[in-house]
Amino acid sequence: MGFEPVIGLEIHIQLKTRRKMFCDCSADIWKAEPNSHVCPVCLGLPGALPVLNRKAVEQAIKVGLALNCRINHQIYFERKNYFYPDLPKGYQISQYRAPLATAGSLKLRVEDEELRVGITRVHLEEDTTKSIHTADGTLLDFNKSGIPLLEIVSEPDIHSVEAARAYGKAIQELVRRLGVSDADMEKGQMRLEANISLRERKPQTVNRKSLPPYRVEIKNINSFRFLEGALRYEIKRQTEALEEGEKLVQETRGYDVKAKKTFVQRTKEEAHDYRYFPEPDIPPLEISDSQISRIRSTLPKSRNELIEQLIEAYKILRKDAEVLVGDENKLEYFKSLVAEGLEPKRAVNLVINRPKVLLIRPRELIKRLEREKAEEIRDEDRLRPAIKKVIRTNPQAVQDFKSGKEAALKFLIGQVMRQTRGKANPQVVEKLLREVLV
Repeated sequence: MGFEPVIGLEIHIQLKTRRKMFCDCSADIWKAEPNSHVCPVCLGLPGALPVLNRKAVEQAIKVGLALNCRINHQIYFERKNYFYPDLPKGYQISQYRAPLATAGSLKLRVEDEELRVGITRVHLEEDTTKSIHTADGTLLDFNKSGIPLLEIVSEPDIHSVEAARAYGKAIQELVRRLGVSDADMEKGQMRLEANISLRERKPQTVNRKSLPPYRVEIKNINSFRFLEGALRYEIKRQTEALEEGEKLVQETRGYDVKAKKTFVQRTKEEAHDYRYFPEPDIPPLEISDSQISRIRSTLPKSRNELIEQLIEAYKILRKDAEVLVGDENKLEYFKSLVAEGLEPKRAVNLVINRPKVLLIRPRELIKRLEREKAEEIRDEDRLRPAIKKVIRTNPQAVQDFKSGKEAALKFLIGQVMRQTRGKANPQVVEKLLREVLV
């Protein structure tokens, strides 16, 4: 029967605020001089007191609402205690018992199948220091220390690598659409941690609440490609171990991007290992219904609403609408082309299949397309010599088409377009080819 992956993701998002989570240092740290955006608070110096960033709280509520979560009216921060060089205070200010938002969900489509992923919690915390490992030792850049960090923890509702990637991409798209983060993984603004285990695949009735007795956490994944690689390796490794009767244990692993393998880092900690207790320097926070309603009123349309709106307004295919909604630049460019008078289906085809056009101003692109149309060859007599040459020089493709392979005709059309330097009208070319070959 084999095994089924049980996957949950923890996604860390750096929020886009002016200042850090608990101090007034600038949060604009990209390419800044190391240790240039620091103060006694984010350096963890004795006696320094944290002051809560209200904007970060509002942005976190916005994400919680967009994920259909219940916003908790009373929240408080806690100290998560552990010792590591990137944590100057010896603890991280986070949330555990009273997170900002709980019990949400996100719907997405994976290979034409709709999937619902439960959201366990959405909470706020401060980011840690950046460690830079060199041949001579480890350097610390405290610019990242204290950046507002949002953690989104999913339920173990994901059962394939493809679904894990789709969920991660959906979260990235969501926070960008909400305007709370750029979620640029190359800049460390979005990081992934995957929890994965395997259970027997039972074809009769699978109790989705029944979880395996162990869980492997893969830490600090900074690209969707690496997420896929790490999960595929773990599925293979765990499958082989279970088939040999090995008992797998709770542990934390890293991912070696060069070897394309995971490796053991340490035995997995449980919550009690961190000795959480309430942060005494930050009072409990009361969130009112009126505050929640005000923030809810600022939410943009959901992904599904935008897709349906595009399909209705422009009569384009669902798959094309999904691509546009997933990329704000493409969506805005598409709308600009249509506003300039280009037919929607032509516009969406250009934006999706010829992404370099996004570098051209919409009005200039329209002018170029008009010039191309004026130069287009529709005269059948002018096209016949090129068609004869293509048929003569591609006998295998001709034979394939006569054998019923429609794809061969597309190849032949492409060759004619090449012969005419892209000026032939494709519909006329197809008509003439069919007349000759059928």
